[in-house]
Amino acid sequence: MNKSYKVALLLDTSRHYGRKLTEGIIRYSQLYGPWSFYIDDQFYLNWPSKNNLSYLKKWGVSGIITRDFQEANHLLELEVPIITARNHGYLETPVQIRTADSRIGFMAFNFFWNKGLKEFAFCGFSNMPWSEKRQKGYLKAAKDLVSKPEIFNSPSSNRMLQRNKEYTNLAEWLKQLPKPIGIFCCNDDRGYDVIECCRQANLKVPYEIAVLGADNDSLVCNLSNPKLSSILIDVEQAGYETATNLHKLMNGENVSDCDIIARPINISERHSTDIMAIEDISVKSALQFIQEQGQKLIQTEDVASFVGISRRSLECRFQKALGHSVFAEIRRNRIEKICKLLIDTDLAISEIALLLGYNDSDHIARFFKKEKEMTPKQFRNLHGMKKHLDKDI
Repeated sequence: MNKSYKVALLLDTSRHYGRKLTEGIIRYSQLYGPWSFYIDDQFYLNWPSKNNLSYLKKWGVSGIITRDFQEANHLLELEVPIITARNHGYLETPVQIRTADSRIGFMAFNFFWNKGLKEFAFCGFSNMPWSEKRQKGYLKAAKDLVSKPEIFNSPSSNRMLQRNKEYTNLAEWLKQLPKPIGIFCCNDDRGYDVIECCRQANLKVPYEIAVLGADNDSLVCNLSNPKLSSILIDVEQAGYETATNLHKLMNGENVSDCDIIARPINISERHSTDIMAIEDISVKSALQFIQEQGQKLIQTEDVASFVGISRRSLECRFQKALGHSVFAEIRRNRIEKICKLLIDTDLAISEIALLLGYNDSDHIARFFKKEKEMTPKQFRNLHGMKKHLDKDI
């Protein structure tokens, strides 16, 4: 029988990041526990507290997973393994949870670029390291392709304490931006702010301003009007890996210094980015055709025939507008659809293959592995949000 441990979770479960991290930890404990949990999602208000430390000591806490905060160093008094999330430098631990923030910025820019947008902007917080890293990744991706994106940053405290003034300033910034433009927001809360300010400034989303958030907090995304597109980050998997490492530490095993990385895996597109800002009518028509034929295996010739121009002419237009070939766009679209079905559904790989026009699961597995360097089953095991069927290959 597995040894039972007592684990303190000092995570902000009122937010999507903390909830998904906790879900991954719970998933691990259900497989390799049982574990008992102490949860304090108001830790940043309650700590430091001698009463809290005393309680955890009497309770017999075995390990701690905590969001890094100013007084976190007091937890060292408990002399148990600790793993910190989103480190701000207050508490250094051998194992830390980080987010691939630069990669998130890269993904955001490429998403807008593939839609044919020529103007770009970023909206974030000036006092949040993770926001600054997402901004840097976004700017780096844009560096050699377009002029420097417009930037609007403000202290996160302004959002809550000075909302009227904050919204006024943000709305004025939005008005003066060139249109159409894609704005990457550091997280979904910021995306919600931008959409609300667009309404205040009578700006049309997504036709004048396309808005993309990050974290894919479905509550915030669906509260937005129009609904907010967002980058999905596999925080739940990071939670699972965190619990794995904490278990080793509580067992007395040596764990070398390492970072657990929450990586972006997909974009959940909603109405806030439902725009294709391509000036070339033939390219725009081709892209719409490729999107609509997602359940059929099509070739470049099929697209050219639909548009009514030669294959050579269409290829030249694609290179000029998007910087890649028609076939590359077909493959990218196919991979996105496969990834979405693997993540969002419990369909077996064989069922996904039939749905997307493949003759058998071996064909789709070879295609997917060539693009993603892993099998569909490996991708689902790593990123899937739902239990998958045993009959998957």
